Amino acid sequence: MYQCVQVLRTQLKKAGINESWATLRKTLSVQLRVTSSLRRKDGRAIHVRKSTVAESALMAIYQALTINPTPGGTKKLIC
Repeated sequence: MYQCVQVLRTQLKKAGINESWATLRKTLSVQLRVTSSLRRKDGRAIHVRKSTVAESALMAIYQALTINPTPGGTKKLIC
């Protein structure tokens, strides 16, 4: 685990992000996956699951690590 953290911090430092690991963890924890469930007229349910929009500090981390800012994309399920 230590090596993974150090690799991430090294990549982030190259991009000018010099935060402590505790601060990085806090920043990374703000994005959520949200599921909305709606009932259709025919009785079936629609479930839409999507990530919240990344805040600017989190977006900077994603860009520095070349990570997709909308993990999982949008999922729609009708049942």
